[in-house]
Amino acid sequence: MAGLTIRTQLILLTTAGLLVLVATNFYLTRALGENSAGMVEAAGLLAGIEQADSAQIAFGDLRYWMTDLAVSELTLSERNAQTARARMEEHLDKLVPWNPQRIAAVRSELAQYNEFAAKAVDEYTNDRRVIGNSLLAQARRHSLAVDQLLASIVADLTGEALAARSQAMTKAATSTRLSRIVVAASVLMGAFLTFLVLRSIIVPLRRLVGAMDGLNAGNVDVPIPEAGADEIGAVALTLGRFRDTLKEQNRRERELRAAHDELKTTQASLIHAEKMASLGQLTAGIAHEIKNPLNFVNNFASLSVELLDEFKQTARPAIVALGPDKRAEVDEVMDMLTGNLEKIAEHGKRADGIVKSMLAHSRGGSGERQSANLNALLDEALNLAYHGARAQDPNFNITIEREFDRNIAPIELVPQDISRVLLNLFGNGFYATDRRRHQTTDAAYRAVLKVVTHDLGNEVEIKVRDNGTGIPEDLRDKLFQPFFTTKPTGEGTGLGLSISYDIITQQHGGTIAVDSTFGEFTEFAIRLPRSRQAATVGART
Repeated sequence: MAGLTIRTQLILLTTAGLLVLVATNFYLTRALGENSAGMVEAAGLLAGIEQADSAQIAFGDLRYWMTDLAVSELTLSERNAQTARARMEEHLDKLVPWNPQRIAAVRSELAQYNEFAAKAVDEYTNDRRVIGNSLLAQARRHSLAVDQLLASIVADLTGEALAARSQAMTKAATSTRLSRIVVAASVLMGAFLTFLVLRSIIVPLRRLVGAMDGLNAGNVDVPIPEAGADEIGAVALTLGRFRDTLKEQNRRERELRAAHDELKTTQASLIHAEKMASLGQLTAGIAHEIKNPLNFVNNFASLSVELLDEFKQTARPAIVALGPDKRAEVDEVMDMLTGNLEKIAEHGKRADGIVKSMLAHSRGGSGERQSANLNALLDEALNLAYHGARAQDPNFNITIEREFDRNIAPIELVPQDISRVLLNLFGNGFYATDRRRHQTTDAAYRAVLKVVTHDLGNEVEIKVRDNGTGIPEDLRDKLFQPFFTTKPTGEGTGLGLSISYDIITQQHGGTIAVDSTFGEFTEFAIRLPRSRQAATVGART
């Protein structure tokens, strides 16, 4: 080749390179065809695995709905069982070409399971549960056989798929090694020619790479090279369009995410509001049904105490005439009857108070909205709650911290109902701190109740925080449910926070939330809209 011109050498080198590439390409095409056949086979086996897995899932659904049908006898369970059975038959039909005998065995066990399960359902329907249990046990044995057969099918298909994949990978590795040799030779042969053309494309290509890297990093404001008349210019034009599309997509994703978050919040509020409304109706019905017999219990208990006193006065001469032992025995019985009646009257009054609270909870607030000074309302409720606690326990003591926003303008609300909410929250805070004071061994513990207000523009915020016993995490979702209380039996009705929730959310269109760490603190945050219109909108949403 020394005597050949450069042009001839280039032509010879290019021709030789092309011949090598053509030959290698032919070999690789044939190898890839074989590999493709192997991969197609593996893909078919994977599809069979998927059908077998789906058949297992459908059979699991079938077992569940057949069991549910036996217990509940619901038409929905029967329809769901039929749907699951049809779905499983569809998957088994797709597995028949792989191994008809195995699929026939599965269908045989499935048919026996269906037969025994159906009989068990009939026996349960006829209230013959012993026979139904026996038939279910037989059905369960066939269901285990179905599970084992499906599991073995999955295992066999998996083995065959792995074998096909391994064979395809071995052939691919051989083809890859040869392709690497060819590529290396081609690179060496084309290096010089590449150098010649590289200079004409390197600068715009670097700019395009920089722009693509910026887009991959999320920078939609990255500059794009100007589009020219060549291929690189066409790529730049396409990249610019892609950047514009990405900007629009990001904007839509942000809007969709915000709408989704808002929808989730609204959905949670609606579900909770519907639940509380249903519970309120149930509470009213129960309270009305209980009140009449409870009045009879209280009235007859009081009347019986009076009658017993009259009886003791009337029978006193006869009792005095008895011997000391008999007289002592009669006096003991009289005292015991009197004590029992007093206990009945005492607990009857407590039950009557609970019923009245239930009725108040179901009726909700009925006061008129009026403009009120929120800080003054809070201060008044704090003083009332504190002196009430001191009246019940002269040893009670707590530090009250006030952080009121003095710029809060008057707000429309029902003062007596909001005062009721505040007294509930302050009373709970006093109770929690006093309980921690009695339980703690820390001599430095100091009970603190902190009340904070903020002006948020169209809303005002009230935060009530105490450093009491706190609320366990698993109980926080139940706090606003009627009759749920964290206090010991007899110390709370479980209606205070439920009524407070209805007053804040339903009557005033606001929100109430709780944050707590068990053993450290509890904080309630209330937000109230300023106007009646905002409250109405909040209540509807």
